Amino acid sequence: MFGIIRVITLQENSAIQLHGDLIERRYGLPVMSRCIPDQPRGVYDAQTEAESIPKIIRLAGELEQQGCTAIGISCAADPALLEARAVVNVPVLGAGSCAAHMAMAYSNRVGVLTILEEVPPLIRGILGGAYIGMDRPDGVTTTLDLNTPAGRAGALAGAARLVERGAEALVLACTGFATIGLAAELEEQLGIRAFDPILCLGAAAAASASGTGASAAGEVHRS
Repeated sequence: MFGIIRVITLQENSAIQLHGDLIERRYGLPVMSRCIPDQPRGVYDAQTEAESIPKIIRLAGELEQQGCTAIGISCAADPALLEARAVVNVPVLGAGSCAAHMAMAYSNRVGVLTILEEVPPLIRGILGGAYIGMDRPDGVTTTLDLNTPAGRAGALAGAARLVERGAEALVLACTGFATIGLAAELEEQLGIRAFDPILCLGAAAAASASGTGASAAGEVHRS
């Protein structure tokens, strides 16, 4: 069982399960999804990230106790990734770092599309010299903003600007981009490889479960 920690407080079960459903459909992994409490707008700045850390650590422990053999943090900033690894005895994966590692396997000119003012540090560190810059959709400050026509249009425009700056691959550094299915649209419209953080998280979990990384990595880009 793969446990997913949603770093936004959601009420509808279908919304809570959405990212897990994407992984189950693509990789066939059984998934258990849980939300942290009292963060209805998710993690979108330093304060909300700090607030989420003890909640993520606590939830990671609960998921391990409930039988999860690996845990994924469904946030591209990878909050509490190192802290959670220190307190559980199963692998803990971060959506952002998984996407960054996957991008590095495909390109040495990588742009980052994010809703934050700065690129998450783990993503920036992984990309190293391959990083060509970041962009942020106009008018988008939280993951909820991406669920609007204006938010989606802003994301498409931001990705296009990164392509103009020379990006050959994109890390989508917000799991809200997975919620709206942006990666496939970017690949179709812009002809650029776009790395969905949830599908990359699923690929890493599938590789961990099977002990083979290459075949799971290839699955990220199959329709």
